[in-house]
Amino acid sequence: MVILAYYWWFLAAYLIYCAWENTRLFIKPTAPDPKRKKWPFVSILIPARNEELRIKPCLEGMLSQDYPSYEILVLDDRSTDKTPQVVRGFGAGKVKVLRGKPLPPGWLGKPWACQQLAQEAKGEWLFFTDADTWHKPEMLKRTVQMAEQKKADVLSLFTRQVTKTWMEALVIPVMAYTLLAFLPTRWSLGRNRFFNRFAGVSGQFVFIKRKVYQDFGGHETVKGEIVEDLNFGKEVVQRGYRLVLGDGSDFSYCRMYTNAKEVWEGFSKNFFPALKFSIFYFLNALVALILDGVVPFAVLCFGKNYPLFWPALSLAIVSISVRALQSGKYGFHKGSVLFHPVGCFLFALIGFNSLRWFWFDKGHWKGRILRPKQE
Repeated sequence: MVILAYYWWFLAAYLIYCAWENTRLFIKPTAPDPKRKKWPFVSILIPARNEELRIKPCLEGMLSQDYPSYEILVLDDRSTDKTPQVVRGFGAGKVKVLRGKPLPPGWLGKPWACQQLAQEAKGEWLFFTDADTWHKPEMLKRTVQMAEQKKADVLSLFTRQVTKTWMEALVIPVMAYTLLAFLPTRWSLGRNRFFNRFAGVSGQFVFIKRKVYQDFGGHETVKGEIVEDLNFGKEVVQRGYRLVLGDGSDFSYCRMYTNAKEVWEGFSKNFFPALKFSIFYFLNALVALILDGVVPFAVLCFGKNYPLFWPALSLAIVSISVRALQSGKYGFHKGSVLFHPVGCFLFALIGFNSLRWFWFDKGHWKGRILRPKQE
């Protein structure tokens, strides 16, 4: 019990430090300079597979951009629904639809789709975004301006995660919490930093110089990765390029999933692969979720005379406070903050399902079998 008490005291202090550090790091792009006339040409690249019900707001936002020189390319990744027909109905030729080629050996769907888009793009900057995102008209100008001001080779912004159902509201903020509350991100943003193995980008918002993308091989470097965005960021940093992270939650939005089934399956697809299919990493992640996110709240039920009550209370207060900070900063569902231990428990269950999924079923997503990268 003494060891656990000291661990919780330490973790409470560590969470406070990470919240302070990451709040300073994840800044918002400033308003665009109204006097500026010349802007670089940007290629907006959208991979889409079976997105007929989601892609319309994305395209509407892209076509409304207050930006003078850009193109929009959508790759229909061999959809089995009406995605290509929906896309062709937009923009009177302003949106170019590409038909995806069959998957080559060793490639997974999204990296291959992004690689094909990049091969067709003409922009000085490449902007990869998902079909389930949507963006305000000032997005491109503010993004370009921030990338230039920060001298970024790659800029990745955190989008606002829209949640409407109970499962979305409980689980999606926990996903963000684990990424933003447990790693001082600045420690990972350097070629010689020990923690650069944890560098990553948000696949919903990747803004990269075309020359940089071509020089280091682009998505071919992560062609067999299910969680390609985390590995893409690691490749960028370890190859010596400048990765800048920021907060785009006031002009870019995403609704990852729309119901409990999609949340369960979507995070099951990502959980075990994000941990490199390692049982050691998996067990550590599960223990952390339960020991840090569930047990302290359960201990409070035993009353203040219980030996672990005060360290548990301290950690519970800090966890809820960090969640509240993230809710205000990134627009998460405020009502879910008080249900943080429930969300952590559900996320742990999803982890077990992800383990089962890949051990016995190999995983599947949008009609394709996911085969983990073999080391």
